[in-house]
Amino acid sequence: MKLLVFPTSRSIRGYINNINSDILLPSILTIDEFFSKSISVDGYTFIDEDQRFLYLKEAIKIKNFSRLGLSSNFSEFLKQSDYIFRFFGELAHEMVDIQTLREADTYEYYGEHLDILQHVHKNYVQLLEKNKCIDKVTLLDHYNINNSYLKQFDSIELFFEGYFTKFEFKIITEVSLNKSVLVNLVTNEYNKKSWELFETLGFELEVNKKYCLDISKKAIVSCEEVKQSEPNLKIEGFNTRVNQIAYIKTSVTEMSNNGLDVKDIVLVLPSESFKDLLELFDDEGYFNYAMGKNIYNSKLYKCLNAIHLYLNDDEKKHLELLEFLDLDIKTIKDKFSIYWNQQFTSTIFENLVRFLKEKENNVEIIEKFDEEIYKLNRLFFSSAQNILFKDAYKILLQRISAFSLDDVNGGAITVMGLLETRGVNYKGVVLVDFNEGVVPKRSIKDKFLSTTVKKYANLPTIKDRENLQKYYYEKLIFNASQVAISYTHNETSQISRFAHELFPTFKFSNNVMDNKYEHILYQKHKLSHFNKDIVLDIDLSTLTWSATSLKNYLECKRKFYFKYIVNIKEHHFSLKPQGFELGSIIHKILEDFYTNEKTLGADAQKRLSQLFIKQTSNNPFLTYELEVWKRKMNDFISLEKERFSKGIEVESLEKPFNINYKGFNLKGVIDRVDKSKEGYEIIDYKTSSVLKIDTTKTYEKSKDFQLEFYFLALKEEIKDGSLLSPYYFDLNKMKLLKEVVLEQKLDLFDSILEELKTDTVDFSKCEDKSTCLYCPYSTICDR
Repeated sequence: MKLLVFPTSRSIRGYINNINSDILLPSILTIDEFFSKSISVDGYTFIDEDQRFLYLKEAIKIKNFSRLGLSSNFSEFLKQSDYIFRFFGELAHEMVDIQTLREADTYEYYGEHLDILQHVHKNYVQLLEKNKCIDKVTLLDHYNINNSYLKQFDSIELFFEGYFTKFEFKIITEVSLNKSVLVNLVTNEYNKKSWELFETLGFELEVNKKYCLDISKKAIVSCEEVKQSEPNLKIEGFNTRVNQIAYIKTSVTEMSNNGLDVKDIVLVLPSESFKDLLELFDDEGYFNYAMGKNIYNSKLYKCLNAIHLYLNDDEKKHLELLEFLDLDIKTIKDKFSIYWNQQFTSTIFENLVRFLKEKENNVEIIEKFDEEIYKLNRLFFSSAQNILFKDAYKILLQRISAFSLDDVNGGAITVMGLLETRGVNYKGVVLVDFNEGVVPKRSIKDKFLSTTVKKYANLPTIKDRENLQKYYYEKLIFNASQVAISYTHNETSQISRFAHELFPTFKFSNNVMDNKYEHILYQKHKLSHFNKDIVLDIDLSTLTWSATSLKNYLECKRKFYFKYIVNIKEHHFSLKPQGFELGSIIHKILEDFYTNEKTLGADAQKRLSQLFIKQTSNNPFLTYELEVWKRKMNDFISLEKERFSKGIEVESLEKPFNINYKGFNLKGVIDRVDKSKEGYEIIDYKTSSVLKIDTTKTYEKSKDFQLEFYFLALKEEIKDGSLLSPYYFDLNKMKLLKEVVLEQKLDLFDSILEELKTDTVDFSKCEDKSTCLYCPYSTICDR
């Protein structure tokens, strides 16, 4: 019986589909399955991923480990451990030890790093040996050729695509000692590193040939010239990444119209992150995804992510998301929120898993979830790990977000990554994201050593890896009859250098083609602006007024109508914080500060800084602003200490009020009330850098009556004449600014209230268009 070995499962399916007659198929394996089945390990158990990590976590408990630039923190190292595993794995499979690297490191640039890595390697291997475990790092020392499995085959024929490590090649040559082994391969200038290994057996190979080699007899069975065809090639650039999708749809439609069977067309994604964009716009159902579909639209993931957002930052929008998903907020607060910064326990984990599973009914997702929870239980609790709940939750979210679901209802055109194309030919090829930085793809195996050292130690270099990718692209492209390539072309992105190397005669253009194709993705809608008069029969005196709503009304009646009458909420899309966000946080910090700080002791500045640190935001812009304000507040403490030394005391903080004044309901919250020897002082904090105080010359045009609201509210309580004129506390310039025209503005305020006793109101647009500059409703008004 004959055994055939192919690079991938897809190449096996392609082989089977091309067999026309009803014949008995030989045994067929992928190359990975072949290596797995052709060796055996006696007395050892292959270690799973998570136990492997725990051993490595133990192995790094050495002096100076941090000098590698890696963290020993559990959750951080969980992400970074792959660097070490891949490095050790590559050394093992290329049969190179760290001492060889030392000899290659002539100038000892990596001496300290190699010492640390050698120590970690020694510790890790000792842990594996102690527990009778094995992985790819130590497999070379313990394997045997599995002759009991291989004896069933008369001969073995491999269809080689890619690269054999020296260890893999050693297995093949050892198998060939007792079994006829044939290897089919194609040589070109890009995969020379791959076929050089065969020359160590005495084969003399040439570039651009298709060989069948008998490894057992060290003989060339056949040799053919590789004839490349020139495909019909299109290459176009786009200013935005997403507009490539329109080009993809156009290209596959044209290929189909030109006579290609849609099953002979492939869409190749050098970066699989493009898949998420593609799914959003695949309204026609053209595509099926070889890599599977993501889990982001599942109820499980949405709930898991929403809880994470809320527990990290319990702002209103995250609470509303929980409500939208119909999640029990009380349970989240009682069972999860209070433990967020505490040590993770199995009880918390069990409660969380139970809570999440109740939200999902997809059988495939639940099965994957249960399997992952089993692994994470071992990871979190099989050894003494000091891990916080928030860190464990982040790991869980990362693991679940990596789930890939079978695309059972996909379209006819297959979407795949580059490696999936090995061993398969397509007549129509569409390649997207053909950009420098994406093509070629960098390997994390190149983290620790330079190309010079790797070359000396005969390890694959960055150039070798790039050439291998170029080989895959060349075979894919030049075996096709029609090829369409797209890339992003703007200030930060340019076409990959591979394009110029693979297509030296192609005339590249700097033009972008977004306008040519974007109509396929977007239907243009002309905005209808609202220009009609809005006149309502309404008595404004019956409304409840705040200083903000009155200011909005006085600035622009149309804005007041949108905001307070029809309740159109503002939308904010920028990451940059709005003024009220920063102001609200600083107000909250100062409230917390003075709630516990009555005397401003020597550590007052430290306490205030700690409150700023607690307010760290997920928004990097807001985090930066808070750090700036934390430093500004050094002057605040100095000023406050000076005031307190004169007998000032904080009387109340964030004092709400709701009063009836001359038939009007007025409401608000007073930031702070101080008590001095002269009486009571109202203070309103301001973080604005453009704070202006009304004067006798300007007050008649004033639209801001915030201090007047506060004064009238407190006057209801303090009727002995000890209520002083209110102040703005300018936190930008760190000084108190008195409302010098209080009496005049109170008279003006009374006259405005009289005007609010209305029967009919024309909610007209403001005349001063500068007011519209930052207005959220300017689009509606066409301003």
